[in-house]
Parts: sequence; C-alpha cells; structure tokens
Amino acid sequence: MKKGRVNVSIVPDARRKKEGGKLPLKLRITYKGERRYYGTGFDANEEEWAAINSAGPRGELRRIKAGIAEIEKKAEDCIEKIVPFSFKQFEKAFFGKEIQFETLKLAFKAQIEQLESNDQWGTAAFYRTACNALHRFKAKIALEDVDQDFLRKFEKWILGEGLSITTVGIYLRALRTILNIAIDKGSFRKDAYPFGKRKYVIPTGKNIKKALAIDQIKKVFEYPTPSGSFLEQAKDFWILTYLCNGINMMDIARLKGKDIDAKSIRFIREKTKRTKRGDPLIITAARNPHVNAILAKWGKKSPAEEEYVFGIIEDSDTPKVARAKIQQFTKLVNKWMKRMGEDIGFNLTLTTYVARHSFATILLRSGAPMTFASQSLGHSNVITTQKYFAGFDLEAQAEYTKALVNF
Repeated sequence: MKKGRVNVSIVPDARRKKEGGKLPLKLRITYKGERRYYGTGFDANEEEWAAINSAGPRGELRRIKAGIAEIEKKAEDCIEKIVPFSFKQFEKAFFGKEIQFETLKLAFKAQIEQLESNDQWGTAAFYRTACNALHRFKAKIALEDVDQDFLRKFEKWILGEGLSITTVGIYLRALRTILNIAIDKGSFRKDAYPFGKRKYVIPTGKNIKKALAIDQIKKVFEYPTPSGSFLEQAKDFWILTYLCNGINMMDIARLKGKDIDAKSIRFIREKTKRTKRGDPLIITAARNPHVNAILAKWGKKSPAEEEYVFGIIEDSDTPKVARAKIQQFTKLVNKWMKRMGEDIGFNLTLTTYVARHSFATILLRSGAPMTFASQSLGHSNVITTQKYFAGFDLEAQAEYTKALVNF
C-alpha cells in the first residue's frame, strides 16, 4: 500500500534463506527509491507463503497471516503521522527508538569503540576476535540473520575448524551481549532473541585446571638459569606470580612504589577495578626472601610512590601501548617457561596461569581454609573460589578417592 510516496509491504527476503527453504518475512518500506527491511519474527517457505496469501489459511499459517497484517497496519498508521516522511522518524515511531545498527559488524564496532574509550583494551580485543570469527563463518551478517539455526551452524563450523566447544562458548557469549545491546537500542526484536531455555543454549567447556605439585615447584625453583638471561627473568617473574597470591603480569607491571613496603606487596586486580570501583578489594601478599631477591634483581631501587617498580611500562605510555607492552612481556615469560617445563619433563605447558593455579592448589592442600584462599586470590566471595577449584587437578582427585576403598 502507498502512503504518498511511501510503499509498505510484507515480503519474503530471498537474500536470507534459512534451513528447510524458509525465508524470513520482512516489513519492506520504500521511499524515494530507497528500501529498508525490518524483521517481523515470522518465516515461511514458498508453499507456506502462497497459503498465507490465500483466502483461508489454517492453523499456524493463519496466525502468521494475522501477525503480519497487524505489523503492516501499525507501519501504515505510523507513516500517516510522519510528514514529511523519514526513515529515522519512522523507526522511532514504529520501534519506540531509532535503529542504531543495521549489521552485526556495526553493532560489534560500536561496542569495541565504547570499550576502547573506557581503556578496556583487553575486552575490546576479545570482542574483535569474536566478530572476526563470526564473519569468517559468514561474510555479511544482518542482525536478523542471527537465529537458532545460525548459532547451531556456527557451532558446527567452529568445531569443524578444530577448535573446542569452549571457544564456541567464548565467541557466542560476546555475540549474546551484542544482541542484548541491540535489543536495548531497538535494533533487534526481543521476540526473535535466539538464546535461552528451549532455544539455543551456549555450551560451557569443562576445563581441567592444571597445577604443579610441591615437588614440581621445587624443580622450577632449582632449575639453573644463566645470570641476566631471558630465562632467568622469566623464571623469576613466574615465581613472583606463584608466591604473591597468583598475581598476573598485568598487575605486576602496574605495581608502583606506593604498593610495596618492607613486609608486603599490595595491589588491586586490574580485572576487577571497574566492577569493584565502589568497594575495591585490596590483595596483600607477604614478602619473603625469594620475593625480596626478585625485587632487588629486577625492580627499580627505591622507586617513587607513583613510579612503576619493574619498568615493564612507563607512565608516559598510552593505555593501548601499555597493554601491548604487557602482552609482549607475558608472551616472553610464557615462551621461556614453556621451554623450561619441556626440559624438566612436565606433562603440561608451564605458563604464568599455571603459577596462579599452583599457588591456589598448594594453599588449600596445606590446610588453609577456603575463605583464606578466596581472599588471597582476590575473589569477591567463596562461591567464586569454589567454582574456581571445580575440576581441579584430576590426578589429585584420583589420589584422594583412594580413601574410599582404603580398607
């Protein structure tokens, strides 16, 4: 139907063919030669579409016919009131908000830019990786393309690429966030949301967290390294992570003179600074002769309160440059520790992540209460710590369960 120079119709979108030959039914608005399509939440194949347009469709097809007729009528009523017509005003009137994103890539781009403006460079990189993976699977993705069928096919494709089910979950949790934002901004229909109960459920991987036993830790401490070498530096910073409550490289790099006194090192996990801004959790790690030796060897002598202790980053670095330096330093440590682990004969890849898990595991095995482990790791509650230890150290679990038949 035409309203002035505006044409309103419901049409099957042949560009978006789905499984079983179904096509999404779109509200098409044409004005001055420009066409825009909006999802209705309904699909139909060629035969069903013919039946919907017949005099007496039945059952589900009758419901679809009534639904799209209601959408078409609403669009016509909105257009009647918009003089002169504009798509921007139509979207605001029809959806209650102006459409912010026309494609999935634009939605990701907006989120990535927002994260980078907040100096959340790591999270931004994570979203960029997810976006790239989705667009390797399908070159051009409209928001309405993201349905349960799309998600199932993406999962199958990722697994076919030799990646894990955990990777599927990581990418699709990012996508779920993007769709939630798009719904809030009026760019995606809430009733077309593909995630949730009786819809597509994002898979969760079951990672067996790996840690070293105390005798293996001893081998790391005693491993010979040339003085001043990259290997020595990597070993020392790995040990610093292990001894200082599992502190990661990001937080090590950001330690300043004010964070260190004669007895302790204090820090707030960079990971939680934004979420715990109103009630930051300060982690305190006790100094000992090993920690003191590492500070003396690699740290600055008597650093000023606001001076970075290890010089991994500089105060003049932009957030992006600082993060790149820390990532490079972490890669260097992991590279040399991997070589050390292979030389010793460990059956896992020796990384700083293993150092954090080893600290936590050995802490609990020593008899420390879960609440102390939770505080040491910087977890907001004991439940988080309990989840953290779920699936921990399969070999240790097998050893513990021997007690069940220790007659």
